[in-house]
Amino acid sequence: MIQHLAKNALIYPLHYLRREHIGRYVAEVEAVNSGSRDDIAQYQRKWLCDVARTALSSSNPGYETLRKSVRHMTEDSIISLIHDIPPQSKEMMRASMKADGRPRGITVDYRSTSGSTGFPFQFFKDRFATGFMDAVLYTAYSWHNIGIGDPQARFWGMPLSARGAALAQLKDLLKNRIRFSAFDLSETAKDSYYQHLHAFKPAYFYGYPSLMAEFCSHLLDRKQNLRSLPLKAVIGTGEYLYQHERDLVEQTTGVPFVNEYGCTEAGIVGFECRHHQLHVMSSNIYLEIIKDGKPVLDEEGEIHVTELHTKSNPFIRYSLGDRGILYSEPCPCGSALPVMKVLSGRKDDYVATPDGRKIYDAIFAYTLKRGISQFRAVQTALDRIEISIIPNDDYSPELGEQYIRALQKQLGEAFRITLTIVETIERERSGKLRYFRNEINRPLDSVPQE
Repeated sequence: MIQHLAKNALIYPLHYLRREHIGRYVAEVEAVNSGSRDDIAQYQRKWLCDVARTALSSSNPGYETLRKSVRHMTEDSIISLIHDIPPQSKEMMRASMKADGRPRGITVDYRSTSGSTGFPFQFFKDRFATGFMDAVLYTAYSWHNIGIGDPQARFWGMPLSARGAALAQLKDLLKNRIRFSAFDLSETAKDSYYQHLHAFKPAYFYGYPSLMAEFCSHLLDRKQNLRSLPLKAVIGTGEYLYQHERDLVEQTTGVPFVNEYGCTEAGIVGFECRHHQLHVMSSNIYLEIIKDGKPVLDEEGEIHVTELHTKSNPFIRYSLGDRGILYSEPCPCGSALPVMKVLSGRKDDYVATPDGRKIYDAIFAYTLKRGISQFRAVQTALDRIEISIIPNDDYSPELGEQYIRALQKQLGEAFRITLTIVETIERERSGKLRYFRNEINRPLDSVPQE
């Protein structure tokens, strides 16, 4: 009853107030998901051409050929031209969007990535794009009988400012969810959330796999489980999924663990079906695996996405910084949506404190925002963290001191925290940029899921 009211009296009306025609979008996504391979390919061709025309208003140097030629070209020529666009990195997209500024004549949201790769990325997203992103989410969740407005238990970060925390709490209330903060992993917090879960009775869990595994491990140590909850599934996102985490969470909850792969910039990219296969969300994402500069099937390469529904700032051949495989064979579930596999991805770590606490490393992304273009934090001792930053024009020594005090407040006054300005920050051997590395508490059981 509550979820029915949440959907029809709040969630859908809010979408329409935002000029997101969510009912039509959901119907369109469902039609694509149930279509044949030819239907999906035809649908994507149509919207790729639309995205190419949207790129006419972008100053991105990589789209120059499109801007010169697309107005008078055939559909086949436009598709070929898109494939000639050089893959776009986060740095390239950030530079072009900064140059373009806020789109005119279009209602947009201001969005920001978590900065998990060390590059906080702020950008504008139009309501056509955000509406389709949510429609994809609602439809994918329905594969596991999760309805719009179903109560959610969220394992996530919490904004650190009083205003940000209050806004997050309001959103949680409106979206019928409760939150376990990634920044308080004390036994008291875990015990309190366990009691809260049984009072709230969520239909599903959502959040970081490592955080949910941490919580479930605590319960198993106390010979407790969550099998009496009316759960339908557990959805993990934001991190690479390890098999031991899946096993632990499923053992504790008694329901399937569902892997979600996506990004803030374009929404859900891949979602797991009941056969444990990760399907590409082809209604909103055109996915390419690029190896040696060319798209490949059934081979490992770098994951790039083009979003199909946007009226401004299009992400075309955008690199997600991960490696994967796009398969040519269909899934046994019967869906014609392509199947993909993520072979590497970011794995979050924890800050260890002198008083025995563990604090989720997203604390740095929530803190180090204004004035910083890129950063990396390294815990070198139980009471020491060294942070390298690449500042921008908004940075000042006073702001740096504010950041140190804010982190000490969250981590503990005993921490010695240094901020060092550098010109470059090196990537990991995998090619990714990680914003935190714990050099005193490396996990021993981090074996990637096969």
